[in-house]
Amino acid sequence: MKFLFPAVTVVLVSHMKPYLREALASVVNQTRTDIQVLVLDSGQWVNRDDERSAAMEKIYEDFQAHPLVEWVFTGEGPELRREVCPISFVTNEAIRAGLVRGRYVCTFYDDDVYSPVFVERMAGFLDDHPEARAVWCSQDRVSVAVDGSARSVGQIVASGPRYGPTFDCQVDGAQVMFRRDVLDEIGDPWLPENPGDSCRHSDGIFLDKVGTVCGVVPHIGEVLLAHRFTPLSTYTPSTI
Repeated sequence: MKFLFPAVTVVLVSHMKPYLREALASVVNQTRTDIQVLVLDSGQWVNRDDERSAAMEKIYEDFQAHPLVEWVFTGEGPELRREVCPISFVTNEAIRAGLVRGRYVCTFYDDDVYSPVFVERMAGFLDDHPEARAVWCSQDRVSVAVDGSARSVGQIVASGPRYGPTFDCQVDGAQVMFRRDVLDEIGDPWLPENPGDSCRHSDGIFLDKVGTVCGVVPHIGEVLLAHRFTPLSTYTPSTI
């Protein structure tokens, strides 16, 4: 069923990546399911005749009617990259439009994979610790080759709490879950929209804002997701 007031909103930004299938499957198959999966899809596969577009269309057909999924086409064109940082802009637009309904929020990307207990552990921690406004966990980092083979390339270990703006280039955006009212305190724009170098670490800049608002962000040492570096990890809509 769809939840009018979900516990967690997972904001999943997607652009022409067939790896989205594994990412989405890892979200909808969580052990805790009172969640809203908000897919922000560039839609550039629509009405195109190529292998990647066909794969994207099949993913859409398989998941868009799932009771936890809300699929939104952002309608961005290839020129958007010259004007704004696309991932940041569409995430901000979703917040501006009131699409994010969970009392807890996390951002996720179409290369990555959650552990089945990610939501249970992270949201459960915030349920049990009302004084905490955010929490972060450990992450595996995995390199995926063109042939599909994968190898570990290390971890980002949550070995203790973080304090204030100490996230940028140290913690990946998907490792953090925060309370919805943190967005209200940060204010618009949440993620940096200016094109250029900030696009490469926009999640880190945003997390520094989260840390500034929260003051202290406690940790869960358990590895609860894998950040995957794939052959399609670079977000370049102007060249696709």
